[in-house]
Amino acid sequence: MATARRRSAGTARSNDRRAGVRHRGEPDPLAARVGGRIRQLRKAAEFTFDAFVEETKLGRGYLSELERGLVVPTIGTLARVARALEMTIADLVVGDTDRERLFDELRDAPSVAVRELRERVKAITSAAARRAR
Repeated sequence: MATARRRSAGTARSNDRRAGVRHRGEPDPLAARVGGRIRQLRKAAEFTFDAFVEETKLGRGYLSELERGLVVPTIGTLARVARALEMTIADLVVGDTDRERLFDELRDAPSVAVRELRERVKAITSAAARRAR
């Protein structure tokens, strides 16, 4: 039965490809979040859409769908976008947890400040672990 389900799912996918359906009609929630972040970072970097297309070497349609969450980007695509924005892939996919917000806030901090903060965090967590014992 599972084999039949797999075969029918595969057939549906291959029928979609033959019909020219390459991308989602509705945004994937995670892809939409990443795409929205990419758009936000692109605008913050003052890239026009066309300049960003040139810089990333991605197609206009693909980049538009990427920013709207209609395609799920590969690691290679994220690397191109990150390189164009002069940041890391991690910067593109940061979320809303406290850790991720801290990561985002530290993105533009000088390396010296990041190292100093890491040392402080180590001291705080060590002290907390000792108190917990």
